Amino acid sequence: MISRNYEVLVVDPSPGALIAATLLAREGHSVLVLDDVGPATAAGGFRFLRHQPPISGFGHGLLLRRSLKALKFHPHELQAVRTGAPGLQVVSGRRRLDLPTNEAELASELHREYPRDAAALLDVIRRCRQSAGSFADALDRAVEEAGQPGFLQQVGLARPAWNPPLPPDDVPTWGEFLDGTDLSPEARTLLRGVMRPFCLLDVVEDLPLPVAGIQLIAALDGAYADPSEEHALLALLTRRVKAMRVDVLPERLTGLLGNRRRIDAATFQGKDEEMPVSWVVTGGDPEGLLDLLPGNPRAYDKVLSRVAPSHFRYSIYLGVASEVVPPDLAEHCILLGEGDVEDPAGCILMSSTSEGSPLAPEGRRSITLSTLLPYPEERDLPTNLDAVAGTMLDRVKWLMPWLERFLEVVQIPTDVEPTDGSPIAVDLRPAAYTPAIAPADDPVSAGLGVQMPHKNLFCAGPAAFPALGLGGEALAGRLVERLALSGKR
Repeated sequence: MISRNYEVLVVDPSPGALIAATLLAREGHSVLVLDDVGPATAAGGFRFLRHQPPISGFGHGLLLRRSLKALKFHPHELQAVRTGAPGLQVVSGRRRLDLPTNEAELASELHREYPRDAAALLDVIRRCRQSAGSFADALDRAVEEAGQPGFLQQVGLARPAWNPPLPPDDVPTWGEFLDGTDLSPEARTLLRGVMRPFCLLDVVEDLPLPVAGIQLIAALDGAYADPSEEHALLALLTRRVKAMRVDVLPERLTGLLGNRRRIDAATFQGKDEEMPVSWVVTGGDPEGLLDLLPGNPRAYDKVLSRVAPSHFRYSIYLGVASEVVPPDLAEHCILLGEGDVEDPAGCILMSSTSEGSPLAPEGRRSITLSTLLPYPEERDLPTNLDAVAGTMLDRVKWLMPWLERFLEVVQIPTDVEPTDGSPIAVDLRPAAYTPAIAPADDPVSAGLGVQMPHKNLFCAGPAAFPALGLGGEALAGRLVERLALSGKR
């Protein structure tokens, strides 16, 4: 229960928002994180990992790794995020490709499964890594220089601005780059399939090569999960903010008070008093705060029109006996269908718990299947969910023969509210965004960025820099801290 006032209020914590909370707490500011997450998704004694979002690029992912370094994590703390061996697989009708983090092992895998394309694939990855590395360096420098206060900012008359660096004009897009390679259609499908589950942007081919490279390197680094945690990175960051004496409370925000330029206070469910705040950081979709903000929301129309939700992650859940799961299957797999990876259920992310995981009864496994579906207009659910779920199950049946004989629980969400027949609801929170500005023209700031019409409200969630994925959230968290402190009166 809230028993005192706080300077910083964090709503809907994401990795980026928790990074901002940690950095602001390290500067000596009191921080409150609203942890309004409900109980774990569960059915029949099984609990399921949530793909919201999957963790990618933990070890070598450029922007996420740099942010964790800025937080000064001890290596022992990072061991809380356990890596699989391999961390990620891509499974299609004819191939099962391991994606180990070791480059030599990855080269061996590519030569085994894609002998004709192995050399070209390795060259693509090498060139992407080089392009992404220099662009990440430029972003890192820009963040470190952000918020350098000039005279007007020092006297509180101007809010600091941040102008992100852009790739050179002659840099090709990801699609143009692939068109200039000697890759077969199957190899191109592999690369598109690797990026699709992790990219928070719906037009991957339009990304400039350095930005696409950040995404690709993060995905190739693998997806990881601690079997005892629902989201290992969020759990790691939550432990860190608690260690910084940040309060993480299950309170429900009911309103934000102030004027059209600044938020002064917050109200909470079941609490009569208003709590003064200096800064508000949201880790979710900023549109979800519109009904809580003071004044006329028209000031947000222009900002929100720059980026719109394009996809949500539709998940179904299985509980199976362990013997049905192939022994050489990684805990995280990308299942590619025969059609386009952009088709419903054409690219499925599958996560299964390991042997002995507390998420499943003894001798059992919990499996989460998810795919990205177009965001519904007016938040009405698509009418083809049953067909999509059927296609997803068919892919698993192909991978796990005799599935019906070992299947103990199947939950196929069909509504946004739990029912007796479908106790797990569809999660309609946006997972991908469409910028109004073409990513090739403005790849970083095409999203909302961290600055909103209210001077002390910041976005550090997936909508902050959708072209940069989870690395963009990490970047936004560090940027929020720099801009907030330099703009303080």
